[in-house]
Amino acid sequence: MKKYNIAIIGSKEAIIGFKAIGFDIFDCSNIKEAVEKLYILRKQTLTEHSEKKYGIIFITEDLAKNIPVDDYKKLTESALPAIIAIPSHKGATGFGLTRLKRIVERAVGSDILK
Repeated sequence: MKKYNIAIIGSKEAIIGFKAIGFDIFDCSNIKEAVEKLYILRKQTLTEHSEKKYGIIFITEDLAKNIPVDDYKKLTESALPAIIAIPSHKGATGFGLTRLKRIVERAVGSDILK
């Protein structure tokens, strides 16, 4: 049985607490670093003999909202890893919830998260 890890990408202030619950943390201070790290983690997950694979990668909303559309499409074209935007220590922007609503609406055919 495959074992998948959970990662989180964001500023150190926002993500450091997640280390205590077993997440792999990746401190990224700008969108360029975050996108590069997402591609690395995705490739690692999709490589057959990779030591670490990620089922879920959380990314703080302040970074996620700035991912270029083309990169976002490439990064999310496969089922794993799931890339989920969460609020940072600065608070929620609504980006993550909006993205989740779109995904659910496509899957079920209507907005059930009103």
